[in-house]
Amino acid sequence: MQRMLTRVERISRYRPNVLLLGESGTGKDLLARLLHARGPGRAYRFEPQNCATLSPELLSSELFGHERGSFTGAHARKLGLFELANHGTLFLDEIGDMDIANQAKLLRVLEHRRFRRLGGTDVVNVDVQIIAATNRALPAEVAAGRFREDLYYRLKVVTLLVPPLRERKDDIPLLVERFVRDFNLRQGAQVSGVTPALLDRLMAHDWPGNIRELRNVVDSMAVLATERVLDVCDADESGFVVGGAASQASAEVTISPSATLEQAERLLIAARLRTLGSRAEVARSLGIGLRTLYTKLRAYGLAN
Repeated sequence: MQRMLTRVERISRYRPNVLLLGESGTGKDLLARLLHARGPGRAYRFEPQNCATLSPELLSSELFGHERGSFTGAHARKLGLFELANHGTLFLDEIGDMDIANQAKLLRVLEHRRFRRLGGTDVVNVDVQIIAATNRALPAEVAAGRFREDLYYRLKVVTLLVPPLRERKDDIPLLVERFVRDFNLRQGAQVSGVTPALLDRLMAHDWPGNIRELRNVVDSMAVLATERVLDVCDADESGFVVGGAASQASAEVTISPSATLEQAERLLIAARLRTLGSRAEVARSLGIGLRTLYTKLRAYGLAN
């Protein structure tokens, strides 16, 4: 990440088109905003658009605008994002989901730096830096005929690969600290941090949803917490399980008739842990509170 941020500093001296690659939730949006904030166009607007959320017709209208009366419901002129972001930055997220027709329009703007609004005759000149992002393998999309090869090369003047969170777990403590602080600011809460045991559990997870998943887990724990310091019991209460799935081990447990109550209870709890995985589910299945369960786990040496 430090090497990538060093590249961002070098790139930000200029206004090249940038292609951000990486899995969903890795922070490509934040990186795009950082490129804009450090670049020559930072005094102008940063306009984001997710290409996967709109129909081709609506996406075209959002990007290039339209004139009054150009279609049913067009009661007034609408400026598109290209005009709004003039001299600034247009961030096209999920560019791999853009339809072929809009790809052709985008390529024309990149080549000639001008376009016409839908239903209009006036030429609009623009100077916009394009930052595009995708979690798709664009060379494969090009080979399959779903993405224009000429547009691909226009976009990838500079390419940055944003690594998934599982490849940079040293970032997790800093991210958790930031997310706790953000939660407190948004909600007026007073969460003061996380315990070492909880941090160990967070570090053990592979985070298939990346930074977005980590933020959601922190928010969920903070909402349900009963103490100011988040602990593993808050993770269980929120349903967070390391690895993302509960164990499918056998639910059978054999208890000797000569076993003490404590021995029987330990065997039963251990069996429920194997089959249910989530401590919150174990507590519910046993009819006890989560903190009571943790007291028993520590007493029986099952806390790890």
